Amino acid sequence: MSNLSELLPTGGGQNAVEFVASGTLASGQAVALRSDGKVEAVAVVPESVGSAVVFEAAASASIASTFDSASNKVVIAYKDAGNSGYGTATVGTVSGSSISFGTPVVFVSTEADNIAATFDSTNNKIVIAFRKLAGSDPGTAVVGTVSGTSISFGSEAQFNSGHSRYIAITYDSTSKKVVVAYEDVDNSRYGTAAVGTVSGTSISFGTEVVFESATTDDIGIAYDSGANKVVIAYRDNGNYEYGTAIVGTVSGTSISFGSSLEYTNFISRVNSVCYDSTNAKIVIAFHNQSSASYAIVGTVSGTSISFGTSVVFNAAETGDTIGMVYVPTTQKIVITYRDVGNSGYGTLVNATVSGTSISFSSELVFSASSTASPAAAYTADGKVALAYADSSNYGTGVVYTSTSSTNTSFIGITAGAISNAATGDVNVYGGINEAQSGLTIASDYYVQADGSLAAGATSIPFDISSAALSQSFSVSTQETNPVGITFNTDGTKMFVIGRSGDDVNEYALTTGFDVSTASFTDSFSVAPQEINPQGLAFNTDGTRLFVVGYTNPGVYEYSLTTGFDVSTASFVDSFSLSGQETVPRDVAFNTDGTKMFVLGSTGDDVNEYALTTGFDVSTSSFTDSFSVSAQSGEPYSLAFNTDGTKMFILSWSGAYVFEYTLSTGFDVSTASYASISLQLVAQDNSVQGLAFSTDGKKMYMVGDQNKTVFEYATTQTAFVTTVKAGQAISATTINMKDLT
Repeated sequence: MSNLSELLPTGGGQNAVEFVASGTLASGQAVALRSDGKVEAVAVVPESVGSAVVFEAAASASIASTFDSASNKVVIAYKDAGNSGYGTATVGTVSGSSISFGTPVVFVSTEADNIAATFDSTNNKIVIAFRKLAGSDPGTAVVGTVSGTSISFGSEAQFNSGHSRYIAITYDSTSKKVVVAYEDVDNSRYGTAAVGTVSGTSISFGTEVVFESATTDDIGIAYDSGANKVVIAYRDNGNYEYGTAIVGTVSGTSISFGSSLEYTNFISRVNSVCYDSTNAKIVIAFHNQSSASYAIVGTVSGTSISFGTSVVFNAAETGDTIGMVYVPTTQKIVITYRDVGNSGYGTLVNATVSGTSISFSSELVFSASSTASPAAAYTADGKVALAYADSSNYGTGVVYTSTSSTNTSFIGITAGAISNAATGDVNVYGGINEAQSGLTIASDYYVQADGSLAAGATSIPFDISSAALSQSFSVSTQETNPVGITFNTDGTKMFVIGRSGDDVNEYALTTGFDVSTASFTDSFSVAPQEINPQGLAFNTDGTRLFVVGYTNPGVYEYSLTTGFDVSTASFVDSFSLSGQETVPRDVAFNTDGTKMFVLGSTGDDVNEYALTTGFDVSTSSFTDSFSVSAQSGEPYSLAFNTDGTKMFILSWSGAYVFEYTLSTGFDVSTASYASISLQLVAQDNSVQGLAFSTDGKKMYMVGDQNKTVFEYATTQTAFVTTVKAGQAISATTINMKDLT
């Protein structure tokens, strides 16, 4: 963002609306909405490039990079000419504007090139594809696991037994498969693709599929998550070397293709592909041999793709590699390249997609010396990690920070100066909304997060990203080692289990799910069955209580003659967990009790059991498990949202809550880390138990350090401000001007 105009939405009017200022605002100050409804000044953070750091002090080539969102690390794979050309990888850690690297690790002890890398977000693994320069030069892949600042690899697997070139790779998150595209030299140099399945530290491939029956070079690939399709761009030597694209659909271990479509009518070199998830568009960058470099926007529909007009982003060619990565925080694509027209300097531009068009920022030199093989990877904090070979051909990394606003919820410009905490007028841009109807003039409406209007405020439940501490309640009088917590359905009772008393403590809440209104009422000892209880759960009506512990690793079932009244509890049965877990930490059920989930710290996993009779542990049988070790080495508690599509793990290590998404509710085989976490160490550094209110608007944590239950508001309000419906212009157009 180089000027204020880039902040302004298109097609809008201007209306003065009153807001309360956060901080002193000058007249004509660009302002943005805060989550509390106040406005604050928009500050522009200028783009910058950090200091270059060498990760390989030897000639490095065929550089590829990807971001491991589970470990928050960048992985760079390359050919190490200083070590016989061996395929090598290193793990980078981005901190602010700096990057540091761990010790390089060899992933193949032979010469390798045509290296490509992607991240399998389901299995939290790095997959590297490459040409192994040995024997028939086969296309080969390995699976890498990041741990700290290092990476380890499983066994090699071939996706093509013959000579493979121009290798590209992507991850299809819908099918949960890796797709590799390449030129099969031993099959007439045809463009070919193969689908890979990651299992643990291994990968296997289905049958190869030809997508272009002609010599196919300069291959790029990306996954379009909006259309659930794979897009491959390439140079079609069977058609005058024109730039061509084709759409692929993954099914099982195979892939099928629609008809190809050329996107240039000239020689297209170094084709790179990226997906813009905000605009649901494919962007292809390429250069015309000995001429300019271009980018073009593609729209996938079914098994076809259509294109807008290509636009020049550099007046010269861009060398051997074009790096591309989409940055969601800026909604731009960063394109990196070697600028042949400027002494081969490492250069980048930010590309902005609008419809089927694309525009570019001014070029920025990130390396004022000749560079080669530039690659880019977006990191979780909004930075872009750049990897390249410097003028000495040394493998080098640097962090790029793009121009951004400190608050992206831009709303308008102050009509005059406003003192801190005072009310003043803001000229709101985009005040004409042409997508509303049926509104009552001068009535209050709420602007939702998606820009629509509603008569009332809505909220997003089970949103730990917005969780904020609201209040707490000490249980130290009853329990000095609390380890688990749960509530009855309406929140008028709270239950805390502890190891010092080996009992379940019951509390009455005069206001449901408000722990400040809690008072102790009774307790029930589980010591006859378990002297190291860890977690607890109830069935829907509270007539069954379940306790998990590790003295004799098992789940203990109790019958309550009066629902949620522990004074009426009596032991019924137990179920051994020793076959799966020796240190169980927590237990949970699906809604009807036909599934039970046990969290354990021996395997750092969630074990799923099927119950032939709901809430009868004697009918349990083990079905599956899901590892959380990539996030938590010491998981202590788990919880689900109402329909089981979200799972939350409380980790003792670091005092974090991690969120997982389940594509099928209460089926842990479909779980994947959502890259959302919340740290609770400010409240307690020995977190033990986790629970939510029934509606997901509150979260509760009990900790051993302070012997306290902490209550958090977990609901993100899905509106940013209120407006009044103004005079109707037409049936579908209103003026959002305040009529007070």
